[in-house]
Amino acid sequence: MFWNNFKKLHLIAAHRGNRYFYPENTLIAFEKATNCDFIEFDIQLTKNEEIVIIHDDNPKRTSNFNINKLINELTLEELKEYNFGEWFLKKDPFQTKKFLTQKNIEKIKKQKIPTLNEALKIIKKPINIEIKSPKMDLEKLLFEIKGKENRILFSSFHHYHLKNLKKLNRNLSVALLDKKKRNNIIEYLKEFETSNYNISIKMANNIYLKDLIKNKINISVYTVNEKKEIKNLFKSGVKSVFSDIC
Repeated sequence: MFWNNFKKLHLIAAHRGNRYFYPENTLIAFEKATNCDFIEFDIQLTKNEEIVIIHDDNPKRTSNFNINKLINELTLEELKEYNFGEWFLKKDPFQTKKFLTQKNIEKIKKQKIPTLNEALKIIKKPINIEIKSPKMDLEKLLFEIKGKENRILFSSFHHYHLKNLKKLNRNLSVALLDKKKRNNIIEYLKEFETSNYNISIKMANNIYLKDLIKNKINISVYTVNEKKEIKNLFKSGVKSVFSDIC
């Protein structure tokens, strides 16, 4: 079970890696996520059915790609032609460039879109893998994470992926992702044989949290960057938070 990897009661996950200081969902962002308990990233399927790590369905925002094509319309080879680090230095979304060493800046400039396989080779911490794309080769996914099942939590807004994963391997840890409250959430979670629930910070009011905790649900909240807010969520009984800052 995923939570058996930890001795701590409250956990912080690196949301898309340490994306405050490094370009999100890149190998360097994962390498530098040292001050967190586990790492979260998003996976999608390319045109030639390779599993890559990226959040958006179009790579424009996080690369020098400038064509109107989706991830599932591009091959891995085509995606590897583009740079997935320089955008961060140019736009500097968090105004953190001044904290980076020249060595790390040079590494950022060389970042390419990572495959799941590449990421698994370097990440030593437990991982929350979010299945972002509506279509996913689940058998290929399970083949690639073979031997690492116990340290991986699968999540998705496409809940059918989680149900199908459990059909393939009932021992997998899965977490439903939601943006809005569900009145029947406890019964709904039982359909997926899970007590793991990843929710938006907008859903995390005390009344809703209290009901979930009463039913022994492991709650993870995204995305929370303020220390005081994180502390209050932990006091409320939340299991983990996803943060951009590690």
